[in-house]
Amino acid sequence: MTAFPPFRVLFPNDQILRRTQELARQIHAATSGEPPMLVMVIEGARPFARLLQKFVPGNLPMHEVRASSYSGTQSSGAVRITTGADLPVRGRHVLLIEDIVDTGRTIHALQQHYRAAGARTCRVASLLSKPDRRVVTVEVDFLGFQIPDEFVIGFGMDLDGRYRELADVVVYDAEVERAFVAAAR
Repeated sequence: MTAFPPFRVLFPNDQILRRTQELARQIHAATSGEPPMLVMVIEGARPFARLLQKFVPGNLPMHEVRASSYSGTQSSGAVRITTGADLPVRGRHVLLIEDIVDTGRTIHALQQHYRAAGARTCRVASLLSKPDRRVVTVEVDFLGFQIPDEFVIGFGMDLDGRYRELADVVVYDAEVERAFVAAAR
């Protein structure tokens, strides 16, 4: 088992699991007439999306889109869709599944893209939302948790590819990381 720095836990895995089950019930109730097309924003949303897929009735397939505006801990401001831009969304209800809605740029760009491609609706389910960082107004239809403006990692979210595999959502702290690495030497 790999040891990790003792970052402050914001949401333990069992709390994430319970909240995801609640969200799955809300999604099912809101979309039971016509199940949505599930589209996860990879890589970060993968654990959350897989849980939702498991708990939303109907054994719905999962599609992937890759879009990003991050470099390190800062948003670059430019959103690139590199995978999943050509999903067959015409006439479908799309549910975008995201790990965190921060500035709103990525979700806004994806919603615009899929609406232009003919999606009937394009709703958003996100594990986390950081409204203090919004630069684009977006609605999160199904929200796990609202958080303050802190850089979080774990449960799929990473810092340059690190810490994605943490089971909990934790607050990244460079000092804690440095102390941990120094103590391990």
